[in-house]
Amino acid sequence: MKKIKVAVVDDHAVVRMGLKYALSVFKDMEFAGEVSDGDGALKFIEKTNVDVLLMDIRMPGKGGVEALREILLAHPNQKVVMLTTVGTEEDIYQALSAGAKGYVMKDSAPGNIVEAIRIVAAGGSYIPKEIHDLYLARKNSPELTPRELEALSSLAQGLSNREIAAQLGISEEGAKIHLKHVNEKLHAKDRVDAVAIGLRKGILRAQ
Repeated sequence: MKKIKVAVVDDHAVVRMGLKYALSVFKDMEFAGEVSDGDGALKFIEKTNVDVLLMDIRMPGKGGVEALREILLAHPNQKVVMLTTVGTEEDIYQALSAGAKGYVMKDSAPGNIVEAIRIVAAGGSYIPKEIHDLYLARKNSPELTPRELEALSSLAQGLSNREIAAQLGISEEGAKIHLKHVNEKLHAKDRVDAVAIGLRKGILRAQ
């Protein structure tokens, strides 16, 4: 029986250790190694030629989505499953749009993780319904422009319209227009609601 070579990219040693043990229970799985950050992911897979790469999304330095794009640019056929604690619309949308073949939560049962690996290794994709629904919700939502994202980020810092305008190098009226568009696109009732929605969707990161 040909074993599926699996590697893990995650900044938490406990997670890597747990996955290594979990995979060892299944006879068709071979743990091919581990990497602690996204920066070393590309070099690692070029040395080991793994079948499936399990990769966290949020890591210090180069994040999982950035590493995923870099890997697929160099190796378009590499199969990657995002294995993460994060299930926000933005992270899911960015990962699947970048080319991830699977998306699994870390608190999933080992059997579910292995099922995802097997399906992806065989050429399929493993996207649970709730993950796919969040992906579609984000895909069908109006996109915030880079300036609107900056305005929302400044808003999350508790800045006034005048301070946001100064930070973005625009007029106060321009800042108000950006924030108006942010509220409309996020269907937010007010400034506080816009920040709350941004955090929930994963557009903003909690500090």
